[in-house]
Amino acid sequence: MDIKNINNNLVNNSRLNDNIKPAEKAVTTQQEATKAPADKVTLTSLSNQIRDIEKRAQMATSSNDSRIAELKQAINDGSYKIDANSVADKLIKTELLLARS
Repeated sequence: MDIKNINNNLVNNSRLNDNIKPAEKAVTTQQEATKAPADKVTLTSLSNQIRDIEKRAQMATSSNDSRIAELKQAINDGSYKIDANSVADKLIKTELLLARS
């Protein structure tokens, strides 16, 4: 398909529309808009699950203020130790839970 022809058709069509009264242009534009296909978004079940989990997490209440204070203090004074094996195990469990869906 030749691009020049596409551009010429666009120019010719816009010139034809110049002869139409403004009220008729509005009706024509509305008719063209109703003919246009609507955009559609489909979310996967995983994204729906994640959204639900995020909503539940926002609504959850916790009273871990003392534990949080202890952890902050341990981090600040350098006594907090990270168990890499435990972190890795929990990451793997999380991935397995998400993969089931």
